[in-house]
Amino acid sequence: MSQPPLQRHLGLWSAVLLVVGSVIGSGIFMKPLDISRSLPDETWIFGAWAALGVICLFGALAYGELGAMFPQAGGQYAFLRETYGPFVAFLYGWCLLLVINTGTLAALCVVFAQNLERIVPMGDGTRFAAAASMVLALAAVNHFGVRWGTLLQNASTIAKLLALGVIVVGGLTFVSAGSAPSAPLPEYPMPDLISGIVAAAVALFWAYEGWHQLAFSAAEMKNPEKDLWRGLAIGIFVLVAVYVLINIAYLNVVPLDEMRHLHVDRDVPTLTVERVFGGAAGGWLAALICLSVFGAANPNLLSTPRAFYAMAQDGQVPGALMRVHPRWKTPHIAIWVQALWTIVLVWVLETFKDITEFVVFAALIFYALVVAGVYILRFRLPDRDRPYRCWGYPVTPALFIATVLFVDLRLLTEPDDRENALYGLAVIGLGAFVYMFRSLARRSRTP
Repeated sequence: MSQPPLQRHLGLWSAVLLVVGSVIGSGIFMKPLDISRSLPDETWIFGAWAALGVICLFGALAYGELGAMFPQAGGQYAFLRETYGPFVAFLYGWCLLLVINTGTLAALCVVFAQNLERIVPMGDGTRFAAAASMVLALAAVNHFGVRWGTLLQNASTIAKLLALGVIVVGGLTFVSAGSAPSAPLPEYPMPDLISGIVAAAVALFWAYEGWHQLAFSAAEMKNPEKDLWRGLAIGIFVLVAVYVLINIAYLNVVPLDEMRHLHVDRDVPTLTVERVFGGAAGGWLAALICLSVFGAANPNLLSTPRAFYAMAQDGQVPGALMRVHPRWKTPHIAIWVQALWTIVLVWVLETFKDITEFVVFAALIFYALVVAGVYILRFRLPDRDRPYRCWGYPVTPALFIATVLFVDLRLLTEPDDRENALYGLAVIGLGAFVYMFRSLARRSRTP
């Protein structure tokens, strides 16, 4: 039975908000402490936030070329299938379901529940229920149509940008009145420069994670040939500006030496807000973080299920994941399967830091493969219509690929990070085994 098509509702404005909203989540609140302990001084910190944003922009420009060439549902899955064939595309879809997308959702749910507990006291069971309820609520919204998911995305993005703007203004105009410690602090033991850069890069890639989400919704954009790359580029420029400004505000209120010595449970944003707006503002910030991660999690159920929809069309996963609701025109089975697996991960995963490193390592491998596809397809399909051509080619894609591969290779060699990297490789290896087993099973059934 033929399935009704996905509806084209997304314009440029919604595309930009989808990029910004899917990225600004937990990273800008949870990662500043890790970054301050990894880099030598404030100049390095500001430069790192800006540089990683530019690197993501280079990747986004390559995604823009591929998305304009293949403006169908599936995003990265479709790009990998067209470039490398079904095997690599399956491995990506496998990791997307088991690690990348659902792991991202699980991490955001953990942060949501942790901050909700600052407002409403909860026990362990209640905390899990709060995290699971967030996923179920988002799945329900996106079940009833891309319009509702987009409306939620736009509203939450605007709200958190306004709230972050208040923090920036307050932080930049803050004048210390003795709230910071006056006694000199002991020198913090810093890692060597290369290890520090890698640790900061992993944290920063998590903070920018989600910039590619728009590519999954190409089939629901009104004008993907033009608006896909524009939405990616404008969105990342906004992100770089927001991230640099908010870090300037943090460091104006919480000096770097003090920041490095904070207890792991004493996060930088909370201390910043309490000093600028008073102690009671900590609860307000917790509510903001809940809103922020809620909005950042939404694209994982608004956009990414389209990859499973595309995989089902190719026969890579059960056909039920291809079903489009006859009334709401959404891939509702894919949405709910993803939501339920996320709840399982919330139940079994341990710490926020481990989840994010696990996700980043696996995601970076496929980012590099997708961007490398620009070179491969220009060689293989030189006459293919390209409504948009990657700016800065061949330099910008090469810089992106070199950066992400360097970070992943260093993660494999760093003793403190190797375990999570090896978990990521294990999931990919298991996916290869599943693909080969399925292929052999199909051949044995063929007369």
